[in-house]
Amino acid sequence: MLEELVYSAAQRALDQQSTALSDLRTRTSTLVAAATLSASFLGAAAIGHSAPAWAAVLAMAAFLLTGAFAGGVLWPARVLFAVDVDRVQEELSPYREDPAVYILRAAHGLRDAYLENKTVIERRELVFSLALLALGAETLLWALALALT
Repeated sequence: MLEELVYSAAQRALDQQSTALSDLRTRTSTLVAAATLSASFLGAAAIGHSAPAWAAVLAMAAFLLTGAFAGGVLWPARVLFAVDVDRVQEELSPYREDPAVYILRAAHGLRDAYLENKTVIERRELVFSLALLALGAETLLWALALALT
């Protein structure tokens, strides 16, 4: 039945979004670890060798910026990967006599959740990209600070 295929596709799309958000959070946690290691090792070496203050300050600012962006990705998101069964039953009960319409309406509800989630996830992916750029800047600034000692 076509309606069941549409519903299954909508359900799979929500499952894929859930996995994508989980993967993004995992990558962000790894990015935080990399930023911390960069600041710990390169920063300690640069400061220990009397690196120019401006380079150390800029590198620390990039580290803090990386943390702020990472926090934006890791902050709990308002996304919906499951439906409120009671609400769905209430909204769809008038269509109980026509299973095709019932299933299609349910699929549309899942699609609406998918579209709302998509906006949130895309924003978080952008913020992750900014965190990655900040990490790159941090590492380069610490390396520059070391080179100038």
